[in-house]
Amino acid sequence: MIGAVPHPQVMFMLRLLAAVCWSDGKLADAEQAALERLINAADLDGSERAEARSWFVTPVEIDEADIDALSENQRLATYQAAVRVALSDQDIAEAEQVVLDRVRHALQISAEQALEIEADMPRYN
Repeated sequence: MIGAVPHPQVMFMLRLLAAVCWSDGKLADAEQAALERLINAADLDGSERAEARSWFVTPVEIDEADIDALSENQRLATYQAAVRVALSDQDIAEAEQVVLDRVRHALQISAEQALEIEADMPRYN
């Protein structure tokens, strides 16, 4: 390969999802597995995959600087993925809900859009 094309939007989404997973202070096995599936499915090079997997070890903070580069569809898809990952351990902890609210505001998604996305996600009780 002559030169790998970086994937900043994909990496941003994965980092944001990792931040959601870590928001309750721990990375549950189901959350890590969900992130791993996303990493494996993404079109990333080896160094990007290694960087994304490094987020399994240490809590990740949200970097909101790159949000403006996302299209509306990317913002909605990112929020949907964040909700799905937060639910991967079958529960949205209070701290995770706080981060999801931050994510929603950062992504400039309306409360109505968020409710529609959340209503479409399977819930486990």
